[in-house]
Amino acid sequence: MKEQLKLKVSQLRNPRLLAELTAFDEARQKVKEESLGIQNEINTLELQAKSMLLPEKEKIQQLVKGHDKEHSAFVSELAALSERIKSGEGGLKEKEHKQKKFFSAYKDLFHTRDQLNSEVGAGEDKVESVRESSRRSEIELNNLSLKRAAVVSELSGLQAQLEPLKHAKLLKGKDEEELKAEIGKFERLLALMSAVNMKALEVYEQVEVEYGKLIEKKETLLKEKQDVVGLMDEIESKKKDQFMKTFDEINKNFDEKFVSLTKKGRAYLHLENAQKPFDAGMDIRIKIAGKRYMDIRSLSGGEKTMTALAFYFAVQEHEPHSFYLMDEVDAALDKHNSERLAQLIKQYCKNAQYIVISHNDALISESDQLYGVSMDEIGVSKVVSLKI
Repeated sequence: MKEQLKLKVSQLRNPRLLAELTAFDEARQKVKEESLGIQNEINTLELQAKSMLLPEKEKIQQLVKGHDKEHSAFVSELAALSERIKSGEGGLKEKEHKQKKFFSAYKDLFHTRDQLNSEVGAGEDKVESVRESSRRSEIELNNLSLKRAAVVSELSGLQAQLEPLKHAKLLKGKDEEELKAEIGKFERLLALMSAVNMKALEVYEQVEVEYGKLIEKKETLLKEKQDVVGLMDEIESKKKDQFMKTFDEINKNFDEKFVSLTKKGRAYLHLENAQKPFDAGMDIRIKIAGKRYMDIRSLSGGEKTMTALAFYFAVQEHEPHSFYLMDEVDAALDKHNSERLAQLIKQYCKNAQYIVISHNDALISESDQLYGVSMDEIGVSKVVSLKI
């Protein structure tokens, strides 16, 4: 037994075996050090991964929440639309039936209108024919009157010529030579007289025709003037009615929006000349917290802003559009008024898109999508977006 132990001890003391053991220990120490280095790298990578992935995880969670919110909104909107479609189908069928009846009656009216136009055209042709016959009769009557006037004038002239000879004595007891001598004397006297203008009647007829044409043109122009004046009065009346209808509706919306924004006042639009609104201007009257009505120039900056916004939304309520842009309209508002403005814009966002440039937390917190613009040290702008 001792011999065996001695043999084992001698083997353990073998330099070759000792060298191998030493090399093995060194290799084991090296592996241990490498293992520690790798473990440190793993820990470093894990920390880096957490620092990089944690913000992305939060963003993804926010996006998921936003998608869930949009999904619920879409589902509710889809249900509302489905309900509206169901409720509107019956009304649509009734309207289609009424539309068919309307188009049928419309065609009948067009047919009746064409028949009436034909009858009116035939009547106008007859009237024009009668007018033409009347003009020809008038011309003939004028010609006869002119001829009668010429005959009467000639007769009067002859009578005037004979008037001095009415009481003249007849030449008796004179021979033919004496009578010829007297006739020659009177012919010389007649030759000394100026010639009669025989074209005067022809010129008179031409002037009469031109005068008739001018009278007819005058009557036509007077009638056209009356038609134009009547049309202008009708257009002016319709324009005034449409303006007053729009004015009353916007005035009502203006008061409602002002009350919803301020919670403590009233407002209305005042025409300087209600009878002739286009000949004068318009004022805005404001009443705040029990005070008397004041002009807008007497208000503070924030009150003017709320008044302008109320008028802005009143016009939008009358004739809405699909896109609006506001550039720091809340600059003069305090926190409470900014919150009321944000709530009002939030309501209108259901039917239109609003882009609002603002630094106010009240408006930013009610937004659906945020865009921030910053500039780095080298002057390059960067845009960051966030969907809430």
